[in-house]
Amino acid sequence: MSKVSLMMIFCTVSFFSAQDMSDEGLKKWVAQFSSLNLLTVNEDVSYAAVTKSYMGSIDTVLVFSHNRVKAIDTLVGYNISRNFLGKNYLFAQGVGKAVFVNLKTGKRSEYNTAVNGGIIKDVKQFYILDSQRKIRVFHSDGRLLYEIDNVDKLVGDDGKILFSVKSVDGRFALMRWDGKKAVALYQTDDTVEKIEMMPSGSYLSIREIGQGASLRSLKILDLQSGRLIAPAELQNLPEKTVKVTEIRKGESFLVSAETHIPVPKTPMVELWYGTDRELRFTKNGKVKYRFWHIMTDTGTVEEFPTDRFEIFTSLNNSRYLWAFSNREVFDYVSANPKYDMFLYDIQLKKYSLIFPKSSEIFGSADGRYVVSFDRKEKIWKLFDLHSQKMADVKGSDLRNPVYSLDGKKLFFSGKTDLYSYDLKTGVLSGMEISKESEVVLMDKKVIMGFTLLETKFNTVTVDTGKPLRLQLNNTLKGTTSVLELNKNKRLVLIPETDRKIKKIAFGKGSGTKSGFTIEENFNLPDGLYSVSNNGSKKKLLYQTNTQDLMLDKMKVEVVHFNNSLGVPLKGILTYPMDYDPMKKYPMVVKVYQQQSSAASTYLTGDVAQDGISKRILVEHGYFVFQPDIVFDDRGTGISALDCVNKALDAIQNNTSIDFSKVGLTGHSMGGYETDFIATKSKRFAAFVSGASVANTVQSYFSYNRLFEVPDYARFEDGQFDMNISYAENPKLYDNNNPINFVQNVNAPILLWTGRKDTNVVPEQTEAFYVGLLRNRKPVIALHYKDQSHSLGIMTPETFDLNRRVIEWWDYFLKGRNSTGWIQKELTGN
Repeated sequence: MSKVSLMMIFCTVSFFSAQDMSDEGLKKWVAQFSSLNLLTVNEDVSYAAVTKSYMGSIDTVLVFSHNRVKAIDTLVGYNISRNFLGKNYLFAQGVGKAVFVNLKTGKRSEYNTAVNGGIIKDVKQFYILDSQRKIRVFHSDGRLLYEIDNVDKLVGDDGKILFSVKSVDGRFALMRWDGKKAVALYQTDDTVEKIEMMPSGSYLSIREIGQGASLRSLKILDLQSGRLIAPAELQNLPEKTVKVTEIRKGESFLVSAETHIPVPKTPMVELWYGTDRELRFTKNGKVKYRFWHIMTDTGTVEEFPTDRFEIFTSLNNSRYLWAFSNREVFDYVSANPKYDMFLYDIQLKKYSLIFPKSSEIFGSADGRYVVSFDRKEKIWKLFDLHSQKMADVKGSDLRNPVYSLDGKKLFFSGKTDLYSYDLKTGVLSGMEISKESEVVLMDKKVIMGFTLLETKFNTVTVDTGKPLRLQLNNTLKGTTSVLELNKNKRLVLIPETDRKIKKIAFGKGSGTKSGFTIEENFNLPDGLYSVSNNGSKKKLLYQTNTQDLMLDKMKVEVVHFNNSLGVPLKGILTYPMDYDPMKKYPMVVKVYQQQSSAASTYLTGDVAQDGISKRILVEHGYFVFQPDIVFDDRGTGISALDCVNKALDAIQNNTSIDFSKVGLTGHSMGGYETDFIATKSKRFAAFVSGASVANTVQSYFSYNRLFEVPDYARFEDGQFDMNISYAENPKLYDNNNPINFVQNVNAPILLWTGRKDTNVVPEQTEAFYVGLLRNRKPVIALHYKDQSHSLGIMTPETFDLNRRVIEWWDYFLKGRNSTGWIQKELTGN
């Protein structure tokens, strides 16, 4: 049983289209579309700044207030940074320039030689570093407070700036401006290569290069006492990269030094060992690390041996560090690397295995708790470093762990509701926010720790002492809402809407309930809105793409259906731009995996890197259907075929679709699905398949040059989701292998590949082409010699592919059979 719900929004704006498919025509068409990004607000949320982007480039900053529909100010070219200062000022920086704006009076101060700049929030000042290396500090009223020449390096935070000044005799002085005066903190004869403020704001790391040498030294400066920590072990290091991690606000520091080991030149013969655990480093080489731990109070330094564990990292705990070997712990079965994670006790000099075969560990702010997902048991494992005990967090479909800042709770999102785990009692309970929607904490703070490939160590927290903002996502209805939770009180900030909420900015104080949002929908371009009165009052301040009169002709349906196993799914059916219910239209079905979020995304102009531009298709008179696809135990291809068949059954009663003129297309995984479905289905009149895996068995036993790992990981634990090896179930792989059934393809197919594709190698496309050739099936293969898995943004190849794809569909779905390059295949002339 299928259910179809209709979503339509009408707007009255001007007209343009993508009928001119030349390179210049497509460029001009795309250049008319813009989007809004990077929403920023001032301290009392009375002003908002947004960045307006064209074709992926950011070039305009617009400033608004709640009570004015027209922009207060427009800043062109200030695309590096912008920050509000207090309630009424805005500082923005572009390439070689900066501007300071009094939003209340409209007065601008422009600095056309600025190479750096920013605000000092706590003292309401701003600074400019110009091309002559002079730094000037100004009060928000425009008064010059301080200036000095020969500034080299510069960092700052909310309350101060620190900079190094090079004197005439070549010495470097490290200075601090605290809003009132400049004080020299430290001097050195060596070159200051880098200064970095630690997260606490109380310490500064200083990296120096010795005179006439390439050796580096590290020093840590206590900004409160002026004490310099400069252990002998960290002076004159040969490594080029030296990094510092602050632990527990400066209680200790973990220092790493890195040396890149390049891949050796290819000898006459390469030796590939079956015991090799470092294949992922064979393309770009690897990094050799050294690690030291510094205790701040005593200044003692310990260097860790890296013969057993090459990596050490901290999750905000001065006694315990995490250690692992960057060699694979098993035979590359996982698409992302997994490692055995050990806990190292600095006091006892003891290693303990805590998380076998793990890739992500999330820590609490106090350094006491860590949690990691056990893929084998399908549950979260929580380890208490104080008690040295492990606990299972028993709950299904839990994700996105976030600790409360006070260390008492651990929150998880579920398929529905938000869940709270009491770290003291070990009790998991639903917070009864929603029975229908996934609930996501919006104000979480993420401190990123060490990363290696896909391995992450992050501290993720939310301050429960402040009101919590929650985003509720109802996937079944395709709606979003935003609530504020203040103790036991719930306040609606944004009522349930079918629009996509791209960005939200509300006041963080309990008494501030007004804010700004950036919202869009399928046929509603990005708009900036003023929101107040518990979301009941919403005013459009600025609308992008007002020239797009095609919007009133856009129509989309959300199609609900089940696959044959009863899994509820959705499909997005987009109508032709010139839709007339009295006519019949051809349709293009685009496959990948789950695409139903497209229902609330504005249909912008796009020259797609994969040749599948939905806007171009609907403007050329095609239905576009995007059914969700999920994989199951039947295998990737068979389950995709089932989902597509059930989705097509669900729209069979739509009399406007000419079901004799339906095409199927996909790229990458969608290309594989297209190839397989082409061998099994007679519902399609033509196919377009890009960068596809056509021989799954051959690909399974291949080596992926992009990721430097055997490709069987892609099938067993990766995107293909087979969850079993070929040796254990060869029939499953054979039954889902397009090349095994290539002789059954019964409609023309256009294949394309990039000759430089190392992800899905062009030989896969060639294999399907050869199979079709041998069985005398109509096929054309496009080989782009200078491109890879996708054809690039606005490249000649992308323009060419988009043109050819439209010509292909017009030929086979509309009967426009005068296209020479296609006709040559069908007639041989």
